[in-house]
Amino acid sequence: MRKLFILLFLSASSLLMAQNTNPIQEAMANYDYETALQLMEQETPTVPLLYQKGRALKGLGYNDKALLVFQEIIEQDSLTPRAYIEAAECCKSIAKQREALDYYQSALNLNPDNKYVRIQYISLLLNMKRNRDALKESNLLAEQDSSAFVLHLRAESMSRVCDNSEVHLVIEAYQDIQERYPKDYMAPAILGNIYIAARQFDEAIGTTERYRCLDSTNILVNRVNAQAYCMNKYYPEAIERYNYLLQNGDSTFLTCLYAGISHYATEDFYKARDLLKKAVKEDGSNVNAHYYLGRACSKTPWTKEGVSHLETAINLTIPSDSTIVPLYTGLADCYKMANMYKEQANILLEQYERYDKNKNKHKLLYDAAYVYYYSLKNIPKAEQCLKAYLRTRPKNNDKLQEVDADGVPIIGENNRYNAAEAWLKDIQERKKVDNFFQGKGEETNK
Repeated sequence: MRKLFILLFLSASSLLMAQNTNPIQEAMANYDYETALQLMEQETPTVPLLYQKGRALKGLGYNDKALLVFQEIIEQDSLTPRAYIEAAECCKSIAKQREALDYYQSALNLNPDNKYVRIQYISLLLNMKRNRDALKESNLLAEQDSSAFVLHLRAESMSRVCDNSEVHLVIEAYQDIQERYPKDYMAPAILGNIYIAARQFDEAIGTTERYRCLDSTNILVNRVNAQAYCMNKYYPEAIERYNYLLQNGDSTFLTCLYAGISHYATEDFYKARDLLKKAVKEDGSNVNAHYYLGRACSKTPWTKEGVSHLETAINLTIPSDSTIVPLYTGLADCYKMANMYKEQANILLEQYERYDKNKNKHKLLYDAAYVYYYSLKNIPKAEQCLKAYLRTRPKNNDKLQEVDADGVPIIGENNRYNAAEAWLKDIQERKKVDNFFQGKGEETNK
C-alpha cells in the first residue's frame, strides 16, 4: 500500500511539474529556437526574455538581429556585463571587430577581473593586428594568471612584436611554457617551427623529442619533429616519423613533400614519386614539389613525366611577362617621383631590351629619350635613343603598328614617329650651330 502511495505521489508530482513547465523554456532546452521565438512574440519583452530571444537568434545564425536585441538590453540595463559580452560576440560574428572591442572594453570596465572577457579582448586585439596593445594586455593578465592559455597569448603577442634581433625573447617565452606545462603540445610545436625557420635543426629536434618522451602520438609535434630531421639530413629518422604520420591518415602537403624528399634522398625513388605526386596534387604551384618529383621520375620509367615536372618548376620560378612588366613600369614611375632620373632612364631601357624589344613595343625608347633630354640634360643619350626608336619605324605603316600591353595598336603612333623625327632633326640642327660657333665646322651626324 505504501509503495502504491509513493508511486501515485511521484506521478502526481511529475504531472504538476509538466503543467508548470514554461513552453518557452522547454523549446529553448530542446534547441527549438523557431518555436521559442514564436512564443516570445506573445509575451511582454522583459530583460530575461530578451536574453532568451538573443540566444535563440544567435542559435539560428541571425547574429545581426541578435545584436539589436542585446543593444536593447544595454539601453535598459547598462550596468550588467553580460549584455556587453553578448553584443561583442555578435559583432565578432558579423566582422564588426572595432565595435566588438568597444563592447568587451565596456564589460571590463564593469568587471575588470573577468578572465573570459580579458582573453577575448586580447585575442581580438591580435586579430586586429594591434600587437603591441595585445602584448601589454597579455603581460598584465599573466601577472594574475599563469595558465598555459594566457602564457600562449603573451608569447604569440611577443612573436608579432619582436623582430629577428629579439627572437630570443620569443623562444624564452615558449620555453617557459614548456617548462611549466610539459604536456602542452603547442609550445614545442611552435618552438620547433621557430628553430626550423632559423635553421637551428638540432634545437628543433631537441625540443620536440623532449615532448615525445611524454607523448609520441601527437600529430602536430611529430610533423615538426619529422621536418627537422629531414632538413637536418637525418633521413632514416625522418622516414620513421613520416611513416607514423602517414599510417595515421596525415596526408597534408608538408608531410607528403618532406616524406617524399626523405625517400628520394635514400634512393627509394618509387616511394618518393608516390608521395610527391600527392604533394603536387595538394599544391601544384610549389617549385620544390615539382623539382623533387621530376628528379624522382627521372630515376624511374616515368622519365618523360620527370621532364614535364622540371619544366613546370622552371616556369614557376621565372616570372611571366604579365607579372614582370607591370613591376618595371611601377619601378620607373617610382624613380620618376623620387627624382631619380638616371635610374628611371636605365630601367626603361632594361625593360625594353629584356621584355619589349621583340614585341613591337618601342615607345620605351621614346620615353627614355624624353628623360635623358629634359630631366638629365644628356643630349647625346637622348639623340641615341631617338635614333634607335626611329630605326623601329615600320616601312609600311599600314601593315605594322606598335601595340600596347594588350596587343591593341596604339593610335597615332605614326605621329609619334613624326614627332621623334622632328625632334631629332632639331637636336642635330642645334648641334650644327653649336659646332659652328665653337669653331668645329660642320660634322656629319651619325
